[in-house]
Amino acid sequence: MKEFVMPAVNLFGEESIQQLGSLVSQCKGSRVLLITDENLVKCGISSRIEAVLDGQDIFWKRYDGVQPNPTKRNVYEAVDMLKEHQCDVIIGLGGGSPNDCAKAVSILAANGGKVEDYEGLNRSEKQGVPLLTVNTTAGTASEISRAYLITDEEKHEKIICKDIHALPFASINDPELMVSLPSHVTAATGMDALTHAVESYVCNNSYGLTRELAASAIRLVFGNLREVIKEPENLGLRRQMIYAQSLAGMAFCNSGVGLAHAIAHALGATYGMPHGLCTAMVLPGVIRINRKVSEMLYADLGRMLFGERCREMEDTASADVFLEEVIRLSEEVGTAKRLSAFGAKEEELKDIAEKAMRDGNIGRNPIMPSKEQIIDLLKEIL
Repeated sequence: MKEFVMPAVNLFGEESIQQLGSLVSQCKGSRVLLITDENLVKCGISSRIEAVLDGQDIFWKRYDGVQPNPTKRNVYEAVDMLKEHQCDVIIGLGGGSPNDCAKAVSILAANGGKVEDYEGLNRSEKQGVPLLTVNTTAGTASEISRAYLITDEEKHEKIICKDIHALPFASINDPELMVSLPSHVTAATGMDALTHAVESYVCNNSYGLTRELAASAIRLVFGNLREVIKEPENLGLRRQMIYAQSLAGMAFCNSGVGLAHAIAHALGATYGMPHGLCTAMVLPGVIRINRKVSEMLYADLGRMLFGERCREMEDTASADVFLEEVIRLSEEVGTAKRLSAFGAKEEELKDIAEKAMRDGNIGRNPIMPSKEQIIDLLKEIL
């Protein structure tokens, strides 16, 4: 049996945030906790959501302390605010970090305990506090996922939770909220969408439906990411990237990801690096490791994207083209960074590799890598 899970309501398009009042009512709530980060407050996006709530006479309080890799402290602070103001609906506003934090708050507020009590699959007993997610980046697809990752500040590791009770009731993707995104954020989140789709396509749990969704997402990223960075206010291009990340999200939320995310989680927890940038940096190396068993699938992606060049090629050559084009895209959008720029040292790579080996996503990778292979991959981008 195959399982396919996503929120009950998913809204796309300009002005879709105007439906927030109706969605709050559908959740049978009246007091909202808005969870976001300070950057979205400073750039005025949070105020747009607040104005919608004010215009519909909905009580709200805002927690805007979410860090780029949300921490246990962020979750506990937001839970305390929710209880203090007796909020009965949560709105997550942002990319992966605020929405992951919002899911953790939803679970803890309804079930009690600590973040780590819910590590793993479906560990909660009660449905979380009703959650609405408003996405502001085209990449993470956290707004449609039941998974959330919270950083343990003391251990410098990510606590990975996947819980049906954390699934948002509704998601909103309004491209007007994305036109002011800095180009480096558009690039990193777009490459994260690509990594989601590529890993979903080759992972152990993939099947026909998720592969079709992933393939469509990959096509859209290659066709639109460069252009939307050049034309950030082009709503048509923003919509295409929303579709790309949403299709990728539908795919990986129901199949899984793999080694790139296992390593990215370790890098993000250790160095505080943006998640999308981490996945972009390690994806080429992961493809090299995986192609020993997944070369035919990478070759299929090469033929799908670059048919004229790859149609008559053997699998090895077509897979080479796909890898070369992933590297080229990353270089052209500015995500081909070096770990040393974030303070990483060679003597720390063993610890990063060990953390990646403990990550739950590695079990869905098409091949089980050795610690030494991960260290070698990290050395290549140091």
